[in-house]
Amino acid sequence: MLCERVDNEGGTESYMRATLPALAAVGDSVRVVARSVAQPGAYGVEAIAVPWSDEHEQSSATGAAAVESIAREFAPDVVVAHNVLDAGVLRAAAAPRRIYHLHDHRPFCPNGDRLYPQGGGICNVPMSAFSCGFHSLIHGCAYGPRPHTLALVGIRERVAAWVRNADATIVFSSYMGAVACRNDVSVGRVTTIAPPLEDSAYAASPAQRPDIDTILFAGRVMPSKGARLLVRAVARIDGSRRPRVVIAGEGPDLAATAEEAREGGVELDTLGRLDAAALRAAYDRATIVAMPSTWGEPFGLVGIEAFARGRPVVAYDSGGIEQWLIRGTGVLVPRGDEEGLAHAMLELLDAQRWRDASSLAFEAAGAYRLADHVARLRAIYSGAA
Repeated sequence: MLCERVDNEGGTESYMRATLPALAAVGDSVRVVARSVAQPGAYGVEAIAVPWSDEHEQSSATGAAAVESIAREFAPDVVVAHNVLDAGVLRAAAAPRRIYHLHDHRPFCPNGDRLYPQGGGICNVPMSAFSCGFHSLIHGCAYGPRPHTLALVGIRERVAAWVRNADATIVFSSYMGAVACRNDVSVGRVTTIAPPLEDSAYAASPAQRPDIDTILFAGRVMPSKGARLLVRAVARIDGSRRPRVVIAGEGPDLAATAEEAREGGVELDTLGRLDAAALRAAYDRATIVAMPSTWGEPFGLVGIEAFARGRPVVAYDSGGIEQWLIRGTGVLVPRGDEEGLAHAMLELLDAQRWRDASSLAFEAAGAYRLADHVARLRAIYSGAA
């Protein structure tokens, strides 16, 4: 396994914390090589730190040589890369099978999030020197209309070439599968498999509805995640029915979000960054979980974590969210529609609607069990799928 970090925090890291011990438990020999190892025991398997290039830098020759040596000694049946963005390191890890987990947009986007810096629209064109150069001029993508932008596109293109030649590319949503195919990954090599939830993520039964209605936002507080948009939508709700907002997370947009709440008369509590157990408790204390993301969410793990606690979700229809926000488990709102978001929250706060949505959300969470996911994963890794 090649990855950026071994850590107790982060979405990709959460996925590896769940799946790698499960792979080891069924008898697979797993070794992790990571650009940084902040928490050596986080994944429950051996982890080796090999510094290699940052995503904006040319490939590291020393990092590639170290990875090549480790791979030669370990002789893996399969090399699995999780968002590794150093093409030299990818090429150095030789094995009969090569798999790439596409967790986010960076291999096919110099911005990293497929959002235009100027204008805020979602980019749907394939990455290339021409298209990215054009959009650097009109939308300020990457470093703007500068030579550094074309150099960065070249770095990403070398990573994308490895992904295209891998035996399989694993994505969490059909939306990300379409992104991969638009960037010339063969459709026959793309496998969509939703992320799993650890058994501890599931409540035995949903907690009772809280006495005071609360909207929970969980995740990194940055403009593309939409915390400010959530606060503005809540401010549109009449004061007698207005729920309070709780934010579980930190980030550069937190102060601006708090100021937005003060100006709009919205009661806002901030919990900071929470560990897994504390976050589950926050879900249980919430009435609704909100995901007002404006970028193309690769999946939206927070949503199914909320389902596992019996919490309905209101979200903008952005990226892969539509794949799981279905069958009455919440409300999907057109991207950026604050008035629609306010109406959706009011709809879910209705007593009967909330009971129905809570029950359906809890039922839907059963589709994300870890054991089922690991069985599929092993079949993909071995080439049997």
